[in-house]
Amino acid sequence: MTKPYRSLYTYAWDVLDIGVNAFVEQALSLGISDVSLATSYHAGKFIRPHAKHAPKVIFPEDGVVYFDPQLTRYGAIKPQAHSDAALRQVLPDLIADGRLRVHGWTVLLHNSRLGSQYPQYCTHNVFGDAYVYSVCPMQTAVAEYAVALCADLTAQHPLASIILETPGWLPFAHGYHHEFAQLAMSPAMDKALGLCFCRACQAQAQSLGIEVDALQRRLQHLITDLFNSAPNNEQTQQAIELAFEQDRDLIAYVKMRQQCVTDLVKSIRAAIPTSTKLAVIPSVQRPSSLCWTEGSDLTALLSEGAADYLEIPFYEANAELVRNDAAFCLAHATSVNQLRGILRPGFPDLNNGAELADALIGLQQAGLTDFAFYNYGLLPRQQLTHMANCLNLLKAPT
Repeated sequence: MTKPYRSLYTYAWDVLDIGVNAFVEQALSLGISDVSLATSYHAGKFIRPHAKHAPKVIFPEDGVVYFDPQLTRYGAIKPQAHSDAALRQVLPDLIADGRLRVHGWTVLLHNSRLGSQYPQYCTHNVFGDAYVYSVCPMQTAVAEYAVALCADLTAQHPLASIILETPGWLPFAHGYHHEFAQLAMSPAMDKALGLCFCRACQAQAQSLGIEVDALQRRLQHLITDLFNSAPNNEQTQQAIELAFEQDRDLIAYVKMRQQCVTDLVKSIRAAIPTSTKLAVIPSVQRPSSLCWTEGSDLTALLSEGAADYLEIPFYEANAELVRNDAAFCLAHATSVNQLRGILRPGFPDLNNGAELADALIGLQQAGLTDFAFYNYGLLPRQQLTHMANCLNLLKAPT
């Protein structure tokens, strides 16, 4: 019987901190059988509470890959490898060790380096402003880059699976550094400002018979009204929410975006080896019912020729919210085996008392068998121990 998926999400620098052999031994001692290693990643600022070596606070290189890309595989957009060869060696060394199944955690389109280097491919909001941290999958060159990246990675490295993060658009609110707003942002505002109206999106909409110019003007007026209204003006916010429910062009525009992401995932599935499973993280926000704002259609992503799994970040404050999110996701799957769950056993999520154990047991009772945990280098040692203790409470698969 194949062992259930018990994975630690991690970065190459945290593995290198203690060495591949020591990392694998520690992971095994925690009840872990898999590692989900960042193979392509964005910028950040991370506290490393149990790092053996400096830095304790790290600013990784922005938008680079953690393997050696074969640049001849790529078209107009090319990846950049991390400057440290030792970090690029972690992936093949983990695979060669063989004691953990290795999965490639691949951030696709959330990439400020690409947005800065190729501004013509950035997402543009309803006012035409570019979001440098998000390149648009409707752009042919962007889609070709995403497919080539996954094909290149899996051709060189025999991964158990590749885990796609951000195959679509980023939400408006996603923690970009020095992100300021002196007005009350709302869910309605986030949804509207997260839409892309770049030239490629406009052209595709027009080809589908969507009156995109008029739609753009309507949304501009609604958002401007909200900008100019009193804080937390419920009437204006409700007008935007109703637009997503009643505006035929806007509904069609959302469906167009979902089809784009589904088609991209299918293209990636076709480009990677059949022996490599394909998982998709459908949303970077909570709950999963908001995944459509990023272009994810859970049912379509699990259709024939698309993803083998959805890897759901159940990043919630308590076990009840985790169970509710799982129920929503299960309603869109044809089999419970199509879902893998990610939990954060540390602040601000399931780090209090029995919440992590309750969440894991609740997910197992719902039929889920495969779990991952975020993130090895970010979690204090006591939370890693807590994670291991909670894993021990799970029933063995039959």
